[in-house]
Amino acid sequence: MAELTELKEQLEAGNQKLAEESSYAKELASAAAVELKALSEEVAKLMNQNERLLGEQAVLKNSAAQRRNSGSGTVRSVKRESHVRRNDQGGGLNSVIKRELELSKERELSYEAALLERDHKEAELQRTIEESKQREAYLENELANMWVLVAKLKKSQGAETDV
Repeated sequence: MAELTELKEQLEAGNQKLAEESSYAKELASAAAVELKALSEEVAKLMNQNERLLGEQAVLKNSAAQRRNSGSGTVRSVKRESHVRRNDQGGGLNSVIKRELELSKERELSYEAALLERDHKEAELQRTIEESKQREAYLENELANMWVLVAKLKKSQGAETDV
């Protein structure tokens, strides 16, 4: 009789321990699910931002290409205007052309700087996406391990119940 009582107490203690471990595994699974959801939202946000930046890059490249292609026409029109002004004013031609060239160079430099900044942001976003993918894979692996533990716990509880 004493042996049965002792065996019963041991089984109850084991069941209590298994119940605690099961509860802990459920909490971990819940936390992992929340983290996975947050990561997927982050990835979606980063992908949207990347698409927006790619669009901006295309616009900047097109604008820079148009400036390069139409640059000679602009210089010609400036020369024509300055030729007319030269006939009207005389020496103001050089300063107008110089100002136009300086403005054109400044615009080109600002476009190049914007492209470099966009490339930097894109590389940074790619790194963040890769890190997020790695974290997601890690959490999925952890979640799978937890489900294995839960299955083992359920299986062992079923085996103890049979005893």
